[in-house]
Amino acid sequence: MKAELLNPELPASELGEGVNWDPRAKKLYWVDIIGKCIHRTDAAGGDYQSYKTPSMIGFMAIAEDGGCVAGLRDGFYKLDLAENVNARPLSHPGFAHRDNRFNDGKCDRRGRVWGGTMNDLDHKNPTGALYRLDENGLHTQEEGVFISNGLGWSPDNKVMYYIDTGRNTLFTYDYDIETGDAANRKPLIVFDGKRPDGMCVDSAGRLYVALWGGWAVDIYAPDGKYIDSIAVDAPQVSCCCFGGDDLKTLYISTAYVGLPPEKRAAAPHAGKTFKIRMDIAGLPETPARI
Repeated sequence: MKAELLNPELPASELGEGVNWDPRAKKLYWVDIIGKCIHRTDAAGGDYQSYKTPSMIGFMAIAEDGGCVAGLRDGFYKLDLAENVNARPLSHPGFAHRDNRFNDGKCDRRGRVWGGTMNDLDHKNPTGALYRLDENGLHTQEEGVFISNGLGWSPDNKVMYYIDTGRNTLFTYDYDIETGDAANRKPLIVFDGKRPDGMCVDSAGRLYVALWGGWAVDIYAPDGKYIDSIAVDAPQVSCCCFGGDDLKTLYISTAYVGLPPEKRAAAPHAGKTFKIRMDIAGLPETPARI
């Protein structure tokens, strides 16, 4: 299987991340962390719009009452998507290190916002953390994180998945959808020679893991057994999600950050957004209820 470009005319992202689908507006979103920008298109990559953010943005999720909730460099914010983005602070975790920033994040199916951090200057320094923001405030799930990355939930909401790229590991938690509590962390997949980044889950419970430096999205069974790979014509694959009217299109974000000129020339589509049709549908995104 091989993904194709969503739209060759769309701009490349220096550090594309956080691709997600809004089923209500039928719009696709992704962020450029370093470019401080939110991109938006329709399902086919048309009707393109972009929104500049006041600082680096690790992820965003459409909010139920309009706008979006985002993890900017130093905290959770509510953003109004307009020509001049208005950012209203929701919570500042009080980072363990001044060089921390938000990276990936996602909503669970009750609209709680999960987001994690990383040390932006020293990726081998585990000063990051994983947080949950809900109607009762901010909760710290994990500390001592290297690079907080992909999140997902099983179709029955009983399992939460979480990737720490610095540990090359995808973990599982027992998840209580009624309370948002995640417990009993266990390693499900330890990636040998691969660097897992963002992820998503389909309606059959299969796991789709973007591989940073791997030119691919790998597909795994719920028990962690490898199933297949989707080739992507860009080395630094960062995130994926399902979208479109039937939720059978997998959208994939990539990045060109850090590629020297010769490698950038060999990968002209680095930083572009890709798509591929799948046989099994994904699961609808839940808007943030914060």
